[in-house]
Amino acid sequence: MLALPEKFDSNEWFIVISLVVTYTFIFILPKRFPHTITIIMLFFSMAYVQVIDHILAGISWDLYDINDVREYEWFDLITWFLYPPFGYTFVYFFDKWSIRGVGIFWYVLLWAFIALGEEILSLKFNIFTYHEWKLSYSFPVYLITLSIYLLFFVYLKRTFENLKNHGNHVPKH
Repeated sequence: MLALPEKFDSNEWFIVISLVVTYTFIFILPKRFPHTITIIMLFFSMAYVQVIDHILAGISWDLYDINDVREYEWFDLITWFLYPPFGYTFVYFFDKWSIRGVGIFWYVLLWAFIALGEEILSLKFNIFTYHEWKLSYSFPVYLITLSIYLLFFVYLKRTFENLKNHGNHVPKH
């Protein structure tokens, strides 16, 4: 059974406020993708980050803890929902601005810095507690994970468009 936080302090408030702000932001954005792509990207973002976090935070090594206690608690689970708006916003503007060529490199680099900034902010609110991890390790991880995430989005979007162009049933917006 998941434990409740011992006390509702800055990290829980940070999570709640971040969820409200980020989900409000993505719901305000004009719809850009069919629901299918949006849902797949939101779930992929959550699942993908969780696999990486579990590998880095505890399965093989004890590099860091999520939130302010070592035991798994409800707010660790709720923290999973912070990642989808970031991933969605990342692909949303990539698609909106039609980034191509060398611009992709600069776009991924910019978003790796944005992710690093979010991690620094998260550290200030005790979302992560480092053991063997250092902030400098995060940047290359962000470069790799954002690149893979973007490749998945491009693959998904092309597959969706190919199905649509060949007359196969594709759900509408």
